[in-house]
Amino acid sequence: MFRKLILFLIAFTAVIAFADFHRFVNRVASLETDTPPSADAIVALTGGSGLRIEAAIDLLEHGAGHRLLVSGVNESVDIDTLIRSAGGSQALYDCCIDIGRQARSTEGNALEAASWIAEHDYNSLIIVTSDYHMPRTLLWFTEGFEEVELIPYPIQSNLQPRRWWRSWRSFRGLVLEWSKYRVTAVMKAFV
Repeated sequence: MFRKLILFLIAFTAVIAFADFHRFVNRVASLETDTPPSADAIVALTGGSGLRIEAAIDLLEHGAGHRLLVSGVNESVDIDTLIRSAGGSQALYDCCIDIGRQARSTEGNALEAASWIAEHDYNSLIIVTSDYHMPRTLLWFTEGFEEVELIPYPIQSNLQPRRWWRSWRSFRGLVLEWSKYRVTAVMKAFV
């Protein structure tokens, strides 16, 4: 009897976890960036093979924001490397792009961006990150942003949320991100 109860609880937990993962993947797959956004500023979270920074620079060049923070840049990466990998020009970096080197995590990105927003007194912010990363990013971008309009700008990643079961890389990446998202949500609920 006790063994059956344990097996039932394991099966029930697995079904609930799979349903939650499926909901997460559907949410990620439905994120879109159809309308060009407009805000005071833009923040790009590093990662995503440079696609995030490239998209944020494109937004900046098209007037979607006045200034860009690239958050979480490694100390060893210089401006020339960023220009080669993500685009833009030296003049654009000099006038309108700030490089944040403090963040080592999504939480760190949020703290770095909150400080930057407060320093510049911005009221609206476009957040540029990968589609699969956006739900967890928005969980972290709460404290310090109470008076700031947050506009998600998800970049389509190499992971395939619409067909996650066809690729081991997509499945593994999405399960890992879903796990981090769940842990963050639980942690933030109790803090």
